[in-house]
Amino acid sequence: MIILLSGNKQIIKEYIHNNTKIGFIPTASEVENDRSYMERDKVELSEMGYNLIEIDISNESKDEILEKFNELDTIYVAGGNSFYLLQQLKNKNVLDNLINFARTKNYIGLSAGACIACPSIDYVQKLDDKTQALLLENELAMNLVDFYVLPHYKSKEKYTKLADEIEQEYKEYKFIKLSNQQAILVDNTNNYKIVETK
Repeated sequence: MIILLSGNKQIIKEYIHNNTKIGFIPTASEVENDRSYMERDKVELSEMGYNLIEIDISNESKDEILEKFNELDTIYVAGGNSFYLLQQLKNKNVLDNLINFARTKNYIGLSAGACIACPSIDYVQKLDDKTQALLLENELAMNLVDFYVLPHYKSKEKYTKLADEIEQEYKEYKFIKLSNQQAILVDNTNNYKIVETK
């Protein structure tokens, strides 16, 4: 099961059992001045009854990261800078491992975590600062789905305007504009549905 989110996390409770251990990847927020949204994610998930195991992509060894992957059935990738997140996953050489995990277990991605599930994050340049990932050689991402997520649609005028601009610029891409009250549930690249969270 793949769950792609923009804000509201309540949908997770319908698909992931209470007391589940969830691997929590905060990496995308490391280059943000304000990381409070990521800390709120942790609190909300804990209050929903999940046991969080933090996975520090930047500072843990590949072996340590993969050991955690092997012990878990669910991974949650928090928001932040999509370019930096992808760079760190590639630099640690664990992107393919995360892709395999997502295809066989449960992957939850919020905002940047949802964007990297797409074939590429080249379209995100108007949303995220690419200069925070100077070591990123290309924008090819997880390719778990055949569409491209535009998060936070209609949550703020800024995000709505940028999403519309990106859609015009990348006319060949199939975009899903995801509000903070929506989630995308994916069984495979050709089988997904958009649901409203309560």
